[in-house]
Amino acid sequence: MSGQVPLREVERELKQRMQELQGESGSAFHRARMSNLIVFCDSLQRSIELNDDVPAISSVHPARTILLVGEPGVERPLSARVTVRPLPRQQSATGACVEMVTLHAGGSAVERLPFAVRSLLIGDLPVNLLWASSVPPPLAGVLMHELAEPAQQIIYDSIGWPDLVRGVAATAAWLERIERKGIRWRVASDLNWRRLKYWRRLLAQTLDAMQVSHPDGKVCEVAIEHGPHASIQAWLLASWLASWLGATPRGGRVTPGVEMTWQFDGPRGEMQVRIRRREEGAPTLHRVRLGCDPQPLVVSREGPQRLSVQNEDGDTAPRTVTVPALSAADLIGRQLSDREGDERFVAAMRGAQAMARAVVGG
Repeated sequence: MSGQVPLREVERELKQRMQELQGESGSAFHRARMSNLIVFCDSLQRSIELNDDVPAISSVHPARTILLVGEPGVERPLSARVTVRPLPRQQSATGACVEMVTLHAGGSAVERLPFAVRSLLIGDLPVNLLWASSVPPPLAGVLMHELAEPAQQIIYDSIGWPDLVRGVAATAAWLERIERKGIRWRVASDLNWRRLKYWRRLLAQTLDAMQVSHPDGKVCEVAIEHGPHASIQAWLLASWLASWLGATPRGGRVTPGVEMTWQFDGPRGEMQVRIRRREEGAPTLHRVRLGCDPQPLVVSREGPQRLSVQNEDGDTAPRTVTVPALSAADLIGRQLSDREGDERFVAAMRGAQAMARAVVGG
């Protein structure tokens, strides 16, 4: 149930919509609220996609959702729309619903969004900000800063960022500032990091096993192949791998849309990292080759829900791991409930910043 209302009437209208929902069903409902969720996007098309995702997000993490649509190139006064949705019965034996307020503004009116949001937040609940824009958070200016001010968690998605080097360098510095300030419960997370969970797990197990069986072995080359729009996934994984191996970047080169290469110095000698984009395929990682001594290893995607690792010459049976099929809504819902900072992610971004500097310097 939804409808457009004056901003000052939002709370009254939400209550009225809930009463109407109860009348239709003939049973009582209560509002399910684990947090406030502010979602910002900068296009109408993206807002439609997010609106479709909200029910799935709410099924994992029910919240009062405030969806903000700020279109910079279109003059449009601030308007509000409310929606009340029942949760599936299997999630609540007594019946529950979630509420969403959509604020839409364009041009100069976008500046009013942070002030409008403050009047809609539930004061005794934590605040999460989902930054659903292609502009990296630290490059978004005053608007991002004001929306993030009350938030205990900031979630963003680096998939498809247009300027990789600038975006990675700026975001890594921004994360460092958050860490230095020591803001209690302030967590910043990239959904791309969660997408890499099973790649990281399998690679860590593989490298641990290699160290046990070949204590003097080393990795001298890393080659990562990815699909369109997944460059930063590959970059994050390369940074995490370099940190795992104790290697630091010495120089690098980026050919936009084609390939990125770096030279690293490690405790066991030089290492080259190469990231290559495939012309087609899903926006994810597809293959990681570790040029190891004594035996090169390959980790590859064997389908949408399976990863495998084996010797490159294929003389051993592959070891496989099942990867759950998680949509963007699933990733967001899980991250909303994960309120602890991830030191490995911060370290990977610190390494990614060093890689960005190596590219600029190179």
